[in-house]
Amino acid sequence: MSTDAPLDLELSPARRRRLPAWATGTRAPTLAVTAAVVAWGCGNVLVKLVSFEGVVLSLYRLWVGFFVMLIAMRLAGLRLTPRALRLALPGGVLFGVNVAMFFSALKLTSVADATLISALQPALVFTVAGPWFGERVGLREVCWTAAALAGVVIVVLASAGTPEWSPLGDLLAVGAVVTFTGYFLVSKRVRESLGAVEYVAAMQLVAAVVVTPIALVSREHLAIGSPVDWLWLMLIVCVSGIGGHLLVNWAHRYVDVSISSLMMLGVPVVGAVAAWLVLDESLGPLQVVGGLITLASLAAVVRRRETSRAAAPFEAVGGGG
Repeated sequence: MSTDAPLDLELSPARRRRLPAWATGTRAPTLAVTAAVVAWGCGNVLVKLVSFEGVVLSLYRLWVGFFVMLIAMRLAGLRLTPRALRLALPGGVLFGVNVAMFFSALKLTSVADATLISALQPALVFTVAGPWFGERVGLREVCWTAAALAGVVIVVLASAGTPEWSPLGDLLAVGAVVTFTGYFLVSKRVRESLGAVEYVAAMQLVAAVVVTPIALVSREHLAIGSPVDWLWLMLIVCVSGIGGHLLVNWAHRYVDVSISSLMMLGVPVVGAVAAWLVLDESLGPLQVVGGLITLASLAAVVRRRETSRAAAPFEAVGGGG
């Protein structure tokens, strides 16, 4: 059994009944995905604060992230195995390309364009959630998804202002959402047989190896940067990077991929609020309304799924890792 097995798999029924509901059902995994949404939304602002170019930033972020995970594994008494690297290979390749594309997109085009395009992920996930994982996506979930997407559109378009637009940046954002969707789905499947810590560490190494030749041929300057740049980089690595991906990959075993993907629509909303607080960007009434629509729609879907799960007979989720 993996070291990150859920409480409901490790405790006896008597001890499990004495625990709060959030610790034995889907509440804790849902909260984990919510925390990752906040971390990733704030991470988009941090990317704008760093002076490194997009591909170089992705190179530094992935290698530093891998070594941080290596230290964490050492402290936890874990080791990186050939099996973990083999299982993490598809997800790592997809994630490495995704990070390089998305960071470059954020540097080239407006944050509004990049986040709006990334909000298309749930629609892509819904098309394969059923065939791959046997998840039922009902009409209500589709309607709430449409409402959440509408809220995201309001937020990102209202916050766009007059930023510089780049067709190459938008194209990279399209590639980023496709590769992230692939990473998201592959990770869901791999987490059925591999612990979250092992998977994230192995995936970071594969992604770093993939991005290294891309950075070398990109002609971007491998700048050393300032101490402030490295401060932002470490926050990207530890909070929105490792922190966010550990939380999501842990939750993958217990939350339907269609629901966790839908919750990612909160990332652009969090990013708009973070930009208002940190970068002093405007946050008008339309942005507030759009954010509330998105959050209310996400809450409706998550609440509906948790209610249906609670009504069903208890069964262990996921296999041994």
